[in-house]
Amino acid sequence: MVVPQEVPLGPRDFVNREADLGRVDRLWASRSAGATRLGVCTGLPGVGKTAFIRRCVQRFRDTAVFSGGDLHVEFASVDGIAPSVADALGSCLLALGVAKDVMPSTLAERANRLRTITAEKAVLIVLEDVSDAAQVLPFVPNGSGSAVLVTSSAQLSDLLADGAEAIRLEPLDDASGAHLVTTLVGARAEAEPEAVGRLVRLCSGLPVALKVAASRLLARRGMSVGELASQIESGRSGFAVGGEDKVSAVFAVAYEALASEPARIYRLLGLYTGRDLTQDTLARLADVGQDASSSAVETLIESGLLNEDSDGRLSLHAMVRRHARQLAFSQDGADECEAAVRRVVTHLVTTAAFADLAVLGTGRYRVDPDTLTHGWKSPFAGASAKREALAWLDRERGNLLAVQRAAADLDMHDESWRLAEALTALYVTRRYLVDWTESSALGANSARLIGNRRAEARLRSFVSRAWSDLGNLDRAGEELVDRALPLAEQADDTRLLASVWEMLGRYRDHVDPGDAAEAYQRAIALFAQENDTRGIAFTSLFLGSSHYRSGRLQEAEDILRNALAQIREVGDARMHGRCLTELGNVLRARGATGQARQTLDEAVEILRDDDQPYYEAEAREDLLTLVEDETGLQALMEIHERLGSGRAGEFRDRLRRLRDSAPSA
Repeated sequence: MVVPQEVPLGPRDFVNREADLGRVDRLWASRSAGATRLGVCTGLPGVGKTAFIRRCVQRFRDTAVFSGGDLHVEFASVDGIAPSVADALGSCLLALGVAKDVMPSTLAERANRLRTITAEKAVLIVLEDVSDAAQVLPFVPNGSGSAVLVTSSAQLSDLLADGAEAIRLEPLDDASGAHLVTTLVGARAEAEPEAVGRLVRLCSGLPVALKVAASRLLARRGMSVGELASQIESGRSGFAVGGEDKVSAVFAVAYEALASEPARIYRLLGLYTGRDLTQDTLARLADVGQDASSSAVETLIESGLLNEDSDGRLSLHAMVRRHARQLAFSQDGADECEAAVRRVVTHLVTTAAFADLAVLGTGRYRVDPDTLTHGWKSPFAGASAKREALAWLDRERGNLLAVQRAAADLDMHDESWRLAEALTALYVTRRYLVDWTESSALGANSARLIGNRRAEARLRSFVSRAWSDLGNLDRAGEELVDRALPLAEQADDTRLLASVWEMLGRYRDHVDPGDAAEAYQRAIALFAQENDTRGIAFTSLFLGSSHYRSGRLQEAEDILRNALAQIREVGDARMHGRCLTELGNVLRARGATGQARQTLDEAVEILRDDDQPYYEAEAREDLLTLVEDETGLQALMEIHERLGSGRAGEFRDRLRRLRDSAPSA
């Protein structure tokens, strides 16, 4: 009898997936008695499951792992009709030599016969486009010599719970994606490596999108890779072949199997502009309760269209989002799409406002305090509120900036500038300077468009800190001196004007230190008119620091000690630690090294306990000028690694040199 080899050959061009191939090899090599060898290859539609499985089968044939051959069943529907499990079992039995005349008539009998045969000979059964575990179970062999390999866009969690091996394929990385495009397109792609990289990123590494793009290039000899990338980037039909969007088509089967409510929520997810989201945000997007949201999420995850990470955060692959977004506009209409985005913007802006209050306290100057939060309950409460709020802002950082862009695009300018103001709680603490400049520019422009001079002045003045720290003092001066100060002077808001003069002092510390004190003193006088102890205390800290840098040590110490007492009264740990750091530096400069070390140690402790890594690093680095020890260098190295700073290597080298110079025991 001829040994069946029914699985078609894979594509000629296959991008290396050695790690995944190795997992399959190890699965088939395990022949434990009584153990069923069942592998479930999952992943997004179009991620390359078929190509991967067929490459696996070719490897098995080359090494004769399955001497009884391989069988193939394709469960995808044709013209709306999918093969029945009974018919699929019958075709497998025919391939294994069972004559039609003695073919069992029922599904159960056919399954039993297949199990008997595959227990006696090593056979691989490949089941493609499976949508339900019930399609697989009748094919599972009894013997350890045979095996079943399944492909599915669904998760098939029932099979995984019963011990099946999950083999999840992810989209290609940039290098593998570029290799695939270059292999398919040839010299034209080789001549445009940067454009190829751009194309891969636009396709988010999804093989089906890359292959469709390659086919477009092969069909249009006069089109460059860069032109196609620009076409896709602009939203035009870069994936259309013969008038049909070939990429969206691969998601249609999974989408059409959804019930109406999960399908609606899937479409609306395509409108979300962030990278990922929580179930709570999804519920606001879809305007449903938590139970309905959770049910839809489970359905979408099981379908393979929605991803969930280990922290429970949800996301759509970029190509899937594109498909969902297209459906949303075509089926839900522009009004519902806009309403969904507005719901998400309102939810996240309000939560960010609560986070700002938890991180920086109620005493901080805000343009319109309580406007967003009035009547709502804060999600951040109790002793850990500040830490939880800062962690939330950190997690949502990129999403919040994306949502702010969406708000500005929808002319939700109040929400745009309010979100920019709230986000400074994150930026000033974590020092995300580039994000700070973008968010403030969006917010200030939104404030300008609706004529809110106070909001525009506040955002333009405060972002001058980010521009100064980035080394762009011209831009800092433009935002602060040329734009914010005139607006603040017209606004009839003494606290705002005081805040702007404080920022002017900090700007002058960079460009004209001799005039910085005058700006700080003017700010302190304005804060005093409003009985703003917080503003007086913080500005006094910066005034004392300015005197220290100017060499006026006694004045600096007196001012800093007074500021320290006021800051303790206000109860702001971040500024408490910063004031101690500056005071420690003054004491060190005056030769009081013992007091300096004690003061800096206290600063480190306060800033560490308040989760202020940037300012903790500053205090620790100042301590190193007094004593260089392993503990301090190790801590600095770890903090800069956490911050993603380029200075981590500097402290790693210093730590190594210190250890190398230590005398042997």
